[in-house]
Amino acid sequence: MKHNRLLFFSIFLLVTMLACSTITNLGTSEVQPTPVKVIFEDSEFTDSCNTESTSDIERVVENGQFTMRVITSSYVGWTECTSAEYTDFVFEADATQISGPNNNAYGMILRYGLESDEFYTFMISGDGYYSFTVDGANHTDPEFLVEWTESSAIKQGNQTNRLKVVAVGSSLKYYVNDQMLGEVQDSRFTTGTLGFFAGSVDEGNVQIAFDNLRVSEP
Repeated sequence: MKHNRLLFFSIFLLVTMLACSTITNLGTSEVQPTPVKVIFEDSEFTDSCNTESTSDIERVVENGQFTMRVITSSYVGWTECTSAEYTDFVFEADATQISGPNNNAYGMILRYGLESDEFYTFMISGDGYYSFTVDGANHTDPEFLVEWTESSAIKQGNQTNRLKVVAVGSSLKYYVNDQMLGEVQDSRFTTGTLGFFAGSVDEGNVQIAFDNLRVSEP
């Protein structure tokens, strides 16, 4: 009887060990997410965004951030931050309102064509609105693909918002703080450089800091 009980216990122990081994193997064979392939990134801005300034707008690098200060009221400015042109991409950056009125506009420029001098703009405001436009040097006013729309995803005032646009072909999806706000379908610009945008409305001295720029494959 002792031998039978010992044999039974040995078989039970072996089955238990095999079961644990199977569970362990299953746990380690889970599908891992595909790593993001970063094409370009900059968190110091020592040699990327154009820092040319005028009497209307200042562009400087301070404390490892690229800062735009729109001095004049009812004025907009933009800056290219990549020398390469991109077709399909994920463009992300942190944008922080440092000072100035909340009635403003700031964000990203996308597919900036050097010949046409036009681009898409995804922008938010300090009072919690967003819009998506076509703009450029030859535009007196922007063409709104998405009119100004309020969103609770936008942190208002002197806070940081993470902006993102995923561009694939004619599809342009835009996000704030990892929340998708919408999608634009437009095919007029297929490639171009990327950068930042800032503008004032009724009052000047709007100061926006940009950081942690990253461009990756969609």
